[in-house]
Amino acid sequence: MILMGFSIRTNAQVTERSSGVIELNMKKKSSRYNGSSQPVDIPVKQQSPVDLTGKQVNGFTWISPALSSIITSESSYQLKTTVNSQENIRFINLFRNGQFVRNIIPPVPTIKQMLIDEPMELQLGSNILKVEAVSVTGRKTESSVEVVYDISSARYYALIIAVEKYNDPAISDLDQPIRDAERFQNVINTHYTFEDDHTIFLKNPTKADIIGTLHQMRTLVTPEDNLLIYYAGHGYWDEEMQTGYWLPRDAKQDNPVNWLPNTDLTNYLNVLKTKHTLLVADACFSGGIFKTRSAFNNIMSVEKLYKLISRKAITSGTLNEVPDKSVFIQYLIKRLDENNRRYLSSEQLFSSMREAVINNSPNIPQYGTIQNVGDEGGDFIFIRRD
Repeated sequence: MILMGFSIRTNAQVTERSSGVIELNMKKKSSRYNGSSQPVDIPVKQQSPVDLTGKQVNGFTWISPALSSIITSESSYQLKTTVNSQENIRFINLFRNGQFVRNIIPPVPTIKQMLIDEPMELQLGSNILKVEAVSVTGRKTESSVEVVYDISSARYYALIIAVEKYNDPAISDLDQPIRDAERFQNVINTHYTFEDDHTIFLKNPTKADIIGTLHQMRTLVTPEDNLLIYYAGHGYWDEEMQTGYWLPRDAKQDNPVNWLPNTDLTNYLNVLKTKHTLLVADACFSGGIFKTRSAFNNIMSVEKLYKLISRKAITSGTLNEVPDKSVFIQYLIKRLDENNRRYLSSEQLFSSMREAVINNSPNIPQYGTIQNVGDEGGDFIFIRRD
């Protein structure tokens, strides 16, 4: 029976806890799909940026962006510039890649200076955003900036939890969780955009270690970040209470005080305000995380899937026991390692491994939405390094 374990590594400090050495390595630095749709690879090329701070270009003074070309991982950008015209301004036109978006009418008819502060929806790749001022006599002045929408510039965090040793002799130790978790970490750090210093690994943690780390992450991740939580270890399903539990190292068979209920986990998933969160659970009864299940219904593009917030889960089974030697993890790592797509959604990943797991184990893996924690229909996107 396997549940997820967690270890944290940090250059800043190394602390001794009851569960062993937990390394904290969580510096907040900038880092670098597709349901049923075809693989998409968006080439991202950026113009050489020029500093526009304090400069007037054709009567325009740019505030945001302050450079002529920037990169963002967000699908919308707040454009801000001041227009200075020799004549009264009749209206302002906004364009994206040569296509008209909308116009802005001045608040009064006699105005020669006007602040433009407008949100602009972006397309994946380069977006040339042009502001055009038209005077009352029809005279036009314009200025453009480039905003590159590149989701690979987003931060990806991973919380990896592996529990294989238990204090209570009544709970059997496991052989594979930490080894499997180390292999999983190696794949995502090597081939995908998860940086080492954005990866937290808890090995044989107590319940307090797990809760403390989840609480700490509330101040670490932002609404623009992506978070993957991986758990391997023992799990338990209470049929009468209809609740699933992870069993940390200090769990006791006859006392649930140190069991970690799914309700605690979902409470944290609700307050961790990420762009996308994916839970991967290799544990007995891990399917209990779902209130409803929904899979194989995404036909949206990478662009749309990434834009919408998601809270998804992939688990090794439903409400059954799973073996210590995990076929589920074996194929999860194999598919991630062999994938050659630039963008891989969690639904695509699950679809690619589901049949292999069913054919080689007694368990049926599950994929779906974690309910009531803010999912808006998007998906977690793995981005392979160049």
